[in-house]
Amino acid sequence: MCVLCGQLFTEIHWSERLLDPAQVSQGEGETLRRQNRHARTRLLEGVLAHYGLDVRDDLSATNYVLDNRKGVQIVVASLAELWPAATRMAGRPPDPLDGALLERLRQRRRGTDP
Repeated sequence: MCVLCGQLFTEIHWSERLLDPAQVSQGEGETLRRQNRHARTRLLEGVLAHYGLDVRDDLSATNYVLDNRKGVQIVVASLAELWPAATRMAGRPPDPLDGALLERLRQRRRGTDP
């Protein structure tokens, strides 16, 4: 259990494979986990912005906070919960093959995103 938030770490999503409940907030393993998590969250920001949504980590970097820019926020524990929540909030499923999304991600990578 996380001492700060009281959250139980019972099921670890594959995307958080470095999250060892016994090692939360300790040493290099936690630093690497947070770095990977931050990189993943930046990528999610680019994808979900295309659908009018924002995403960020909570303070413990163990949950995602999804926001529809209209005052509605949902806290989800993993990517497995994030995509259905994003679909509900956006009113349509995010399409990873959407040409406009792919172009937006290319522009973002080049630093030319408006």
